[in-house]
Formats: sequence, C-alpha cells, structure tokens
Amino acid sequence: MSVEWIGIMLSAATLLVIGATAVAAVIQLRHLRASNQLSALLEILDQWNTPALREAYARFYSDLPAKLTDPDFRADYANSGSLDRNAHPEMLVFDLWEQVGTYAKHGLIDERILLDIISSQVYHAWKRAEPAIELARKANGNAVAENFEYLAVKAARWNKKYPDGTYPRSFPRMSELEPSKAARVPSD
Repeated sequence: MSVEWIGIMLSAATLLVIGATAVAAVIQLRHLRASNQLSALLEILDQWNTPALREAYARFYSDLPAKLTDPDFRADYANSGSLDRNAHPEMLVFDLWEQVGTYAKHGLIDERILLDIISSQVYHAWKRAEPAIELARKANGNAVAENFEYLAVKAARWNKKYPDGTYPRSFPRMSELEPSKAARVPSD
C-alpha cells in the first residue's frame, strides 16, 4: 500500500471521527435544551404554586371585579408608575404571566408545552385583568403587560386550534379500553 493511500485512509478516518463527534454534539445540545426547558417550566409551576401567588390568584378572581368599580382603585391604575404589590396583590398574577410571556416570546420555553398546560388559565386571567390593564395603559402606554397580552393571544389561538384539547386522536380513550366502566359513569 502506498503512502498516498495511507494518507487518504487516515484523512477519511479523521473525517468519520469528526462527523460522529458533530452528531453526538447535536444530540447532546438537544438533550441540554430539553433539560433547560423542563427546568424553566418546573420553575414556573413552582412559582404558580407558592402560597403568596395562590392567595393573590384567589383574591384576583374574587375581588378584582368589585375593585374595578372603586374610584380610588381605578385612580391607582390610571396614575403612572409602579403599583404597590401589597395594596394590589392582583399585580402578582400580572407579574407572573408577564414574566412567563417574556420567556415564551423570546423562545426560552417551548410554547407548545407551555400552552398545553396553561392556555386556559392565561386566557381567563387576561380577560379578568384586561380592564385594569387598559386603565394602566392609558397612563403608561401599550408596553404595560405586553408580554402577558402576548401570552394571552397565544393562549386564545391555542384554545381555538384545540377546542377539545390535544389528546392524540389515534390513541384510545380509557372508555374504549374499559367500556363497562364508562357505562357506569353518571351523567349530568
């Protein structure tokens, strides 16, 4: 075997090793991205379930409609500047969805996974918050809660696209596997 052939074979072997290394690196990057996505999603869910936010969410749904009729409350939102989170605990809900919307808008979270979990909650939170946000926007411009709005629009589109959820069509439902149990489920 000539020296030229040995050089060609060594070059080919080097090329194969480099190619295999590149493929392994791409696979590792995908796994790393998935791991980072999961970590971010778990962090959001942890925030969502903190006692302070759960309390703020409860007050957001129970108190906000009545508060919107209070002139002092409306004046707080109509003034420029940041609102006190102690006086306005609903802002914790706004802040959560604003933060999550920022992550989604910049591709830090896989929107498909996120929306599969939170689309309904975000959409309903936006609808509840929209009058207060409109008041704040009159004083401070459209940048107020823009990432919350972005996420709510994404959620509305998701809900329209998947009105019956995202359960795989080709995958059986439990009632198909155990029809006798489905027959026993009481209907309304």
